[in-house]
Amino acid sequence: MARRGPPAVVDTSDASWHLDRKVPVAIIMAIFVQTGGVIWWGATAAERLSALERKVELAAPQADRLTKVETRLEAVQDGISEIKSILRKEPPPVKAR
Repeated sequence: MARRGPPAVVDTSDASWHLDRKVPVAIIMAIFVQTGGVIWWGATAAERLSALERKVELAAPQADRLTKVETRLEAVQDGISEIKSILRKEPPPVKAR
């Protein structure tokens, strides 16, 4: 039977995450500043989106009004075209009395 050597020694002291004194305070502060910046950016983006949604809600009735005005304008243009075609026709001769 083959003889096995001593069991392998596994160092488990680094198996879990830990904060060492080798991590500079500047890096920790930079991470906090970046996190704060991301949170601030998200809050301002949400506010801008809310403002745009309010503007769209206010503009929706104007779109309906614009559609109605366009329809009326088309009717007026048709009327003007009809009047022009009537005016271009030669009027009937006037009978002398």
